[in-house]
Amino acid sequence: MKDKEYYSTIEAAKLLGVSVRTVQLWVESGALEAWKTAGGHRRIVASSVDDYIKAHQATAGGSTKTGRKSLLIVEDNPTVSKFYEAAIKSWGLPLDVVISHDGFAGLVAIGQQKPDLLIADIYMPGMDGLQMIQSLYKSDLMSAEQIIVISGLSEESIAERGGIPEGVEFFKKPVDVAKLKSLVLDKLSLEAADASSQPQKITGEQA
Repeated sequence: MKDKEYYSTIEAAKLLGVSVRTVQLWVESGALEAWKTAGGHRRIVASSVDDYIKAHQATAGGSTKTGRKSLLIVEDNPTVSKFYEAAIKSWGLPLDVVISHDGFAGLVAIGQQKPDLLIADIYMPGMDGLQMIQSLYKSDLMSAEQIIVISGLSEESIAERGGIPEGVEFFKKPVDVAKLKSLVLDKLSLEAADASSQPQKITGEQA
């Protein structure tokens, strides 16, 4: 198929290792280039699919370790995302942490791995966190109970962007790490490891 100029939705789904519905979601969000035939069938630009395979195959497949949970962080500020990752890993939980840096990449990671929990920023270039969550709702890839939003935006700014969906947990920066840990443990049905010194707040640029 390397010489093909386009793939059908089914072909693209097989190549990417995701469901047909996930491919449709990525097309609708603009993450994959496509057009519709006169008969209404989607045709996915081959180079678009090939680029995603190359860019994301390192994170494809999710965790294969029995009993481990997976958590996806979608945050465009690399300093903040690394801080989240370090704080969460320091909890000593059977939890694999993956990071994406924008809404499009987050959708790709979710379609490939189906994480148990999502922590998302709001203010990001391209597709922001709220647009990503709305796309997830349309596809039934994740429920509100599996999503945590962390942002430094004002309530007015969040409302202008459509507001936090009902059922989604929201943390205003700076975040109390102990409270975030408690929520993560509860949502993933995990028990805390031995207590250790933790950063008291997660801060960062406007997010």
